[in-house]
Amino acid sequence: MKPADQFRLLELSERYADEKLSAMEISALEAELRDNADARTFFAKALHQRAELIFDDSWQTQAAAQGKPTSKPIWWRHAITAAAAACVTFGIFWLQSRRDGTVATLIRSQQCQWAGSSLPTVEGARLKPGMLDLIEGLAVLRFDSGAELVLEAPATVEVLDAMNCKLRRGTLVAEVPPQAKGFSIDTKDAKVIDWGTKFGISAGEDGKFMVQVLEGLVEVDDKSGTATKKLEKGQRVDRGWSKSLLNPAGDDPEPNRWQPTTVMDAGDGWQAITTAFGRGKDSYIQSSDKTSGDFGQHPFLRVKRSIEAKPELSRKGYIAFDLSKFSGRRINEAELVLTIEPSELGFASFVPDSIFVVYGVLDEAADAWEENGLTWQQAPAQDPSQAELHLPVATKVKRLGTFEIAQGINRGTRKLRGKDLVDFLAADTNQIATLIICRETNESAASGLVHAFATKENDTRSAPMLRVKLK
Repeated sequence: MKPADQFRLLELSERYADEKLSAMEISALEAELRDNADARTFFAKALHQRAELIFDDSWQTQAAAQGKPTSKPIWWRHAITAAAAACVTFGIFWLQSRRDGTVATLIRSQQCQWAGSSLPTVEGARLKPGMLDLIEGLAVLRFDSGAELVLEAPATVEVLDAMNCKLRRGTLVAEVPPQAKGFSIDTKDAKVIDWGTKFGISAGEDGKFMVQVLEGLVEVDDKSGTATKKLEKGQRVDRGWSKSLLNPAGDDPEPNRWQPTTVMDAGDGWQAITTAFGRGKDSYIQSSDKTSGDFGQHPFLRVKRSIEAKPELSRKGYIAFDLSKFSGRRINEAELVLTIEPSELGFASFVPDSIFVVYGVLDEAADAWEENGLTWQQAPAQDPSQAELHLPVATKVKRLGTFEIAQGINRGTRKLRGKDLVDFLAADTNQIATLIICRETNESAASGLVHAFATKENDTRSAPMLRVKLK
């Protein structure tokens, strides 16, 4: 670097530290530091020199009087160098934020759909304070402080500044590096302050929230007046969030238009039934000692393959269709339709694109299962002692096919059709068919997402549907 350039950067560093740069000078310096490694190095040295010059040397006089060494200790020099380097690293962001008011960057968007956002939603966009409303997919925000948030749809987040945001509803996972300690996430009824860690948080517009620490330490300030609580790795605080999901209330007395109790004409020779028709049913089982008797009343069935460390969290879905209206007629084509629901249990960040397998139960005597009494111990084609907790007993089922749900997807439908499904239905003799839905894909870390599908108890989404074309 030429002496003239060094002198110019030295002068700019002094004026930068004194906040006396014009807008044009800020723009030029920002570009130069980003594109020129030599300029960044010299700028760091200039800040280092300034820091040493303004350091309070009064301790040296005292040390000299006591006959002690007066040179600065090596740890101080290292600290100054590190601080100067950090200033260069974050100085660019500071300069840009000062110029245009931006405080974060949308660094990744995956399968995203947005609605009602006041901020740009293009990947790579710089963000000012404002609102992001994610209705589908995963999005990653990196704040200029270094804090990184993974938004899991549906989620609404208000960006406040480089050290603060507000989660209005939904779920996110936060990873906060040491330089961003103190980063906070506000909800309606809580404020979470991070001290350099990784944690997940879910919150609702009704004030219910849940915080789970994955690494490090966080501080949870409950606005209801409860004392501030510090949480370490593996700990959580749940203020009604999980309970509201596991025990949904249905207060609408009106008939559910989504769950027809008759055979529907689907057009072009196709007919359709749901699990709400006749003896149809839907439920799920969980590999926990705490068996529930009301899974059959939930508005969605849950499916999960848990890592070996949490085997009690594995889940499988069970559905049965009443085939009596098709008795005596040959099924030529068939299609299973499942409606995806956001379960809001676990974190989508910890589950990759997932493969699901649908099995048909071969033993017709097992079709008599009750949806409200179904348990891990006695469900059809189930061996609670087998190692592959996410699978049914292979000799008692027929594999009918697979479908995939990409990471971050929590809405829409998935369909399964083919010869195996047709042959399974054609072989039925008792006019009811039981299917099992399993997730083949494991979670990549504990607390991974539980996938969910609408059941006949759901008030807004269609129950599992079987479409058939008769010959």
